[in-house]
Amino acid sequence: MFQNLRTNSQLYILHKDTNPYIEYGSVISVSAPKPKYPSTPMGQFPQMEMVVDIVVNINGQNTNFQGLPSGADIADFGTNGNIVVSCSRDAMNNELSMMKQKSCDILKSIDYHRGVIASCDRMLNDINPEYAAKQQQEAEIAGLKTQISDMKKEFSDFMSVLKEQLGIGAETKK
Repeated sequence: MFQNLRTNSQLYILHKDTNPYIEYGSVISVSAPKPKYPSTPMGQFPQMEMVVDIVVNINGQNTNFQGLPSGADIADFGTNGNIVVSCSRDAMNNELSMMKQKSCDILKSIDYHRGVIASCDRMLNDINPEYAAKQQQEAEIAGLKTQISDMKKEFSDFMSVLKEQLGIGAETKK
């Protein structure tokens, strides 16, 4: 639990960016547990969720983690929850395993989702003639662009061969 951390305890910081990575930090200080919401509006029961603030040395720099749940071993941190902080190696192992499994499940579902996209396109074409006409027009335009590109290349090759046969080149221009 975060409230039980002491000076020099190890903290694990997982960054869930495009290329996830983990950092290890050494605890410098831990505040006493305090209520997450210090004041409660009249007529409501006070919430007793307690939080702590932790200062950690990561690669020679002090970093503050404020508002971590005092009774938890792991917590999301950061504006998008893209940082996970843990004082437990086992909890971090579980987080990493879940993250990996989620990505594996997504990769396994690619064929399913391709099928869904193809089916939706067919259904949209069936119930919406304008959509079908637009799709057909886009396919024809793409085909014409490919044909023009091929013709341009063939014409360029033809011109090179013709110039060679006629002896027209850089030397002739001089």
